[in-house]
Amino acid sequence: MLELAPWLIGLALIALAWWSAMGAKARARAAARAACDEAEMTFIDELALKRLHLARDTHGKRRLARRYGFEFYQRGDRRYAGTVEMHGQSVANVYMGPRPIA
Repeated sequence: MLELAPWLIGLALIALAWWSAMGAKARARAAARAACDEAEMTFIDELALKRLHLARDTHGKRRLARRYGFEFYQRGDRRYAGTVEMHGQSVANVYMGPRPIA
């Protein structure tokens, strides 16, 4: 039974990391969708992990930082790019690239 314990602990850690990643991605998707709604753009329901690294948050604590990329459009003729920066489970920044003003 003791030889099984390291494997169970490892599996639990992997499951916890996966659960955390899915929660961060869901929050990033909601932030991207809200930014697109505010800018009167249409969010394309794609979110891709662009970067994963350690960074300091606004309180100076080291957090796992994720950068997700997404795309949006206005009338369907051209796609534009944006990013969502996550520090841990909270949204740090949403950036929507250059786009037409109309």
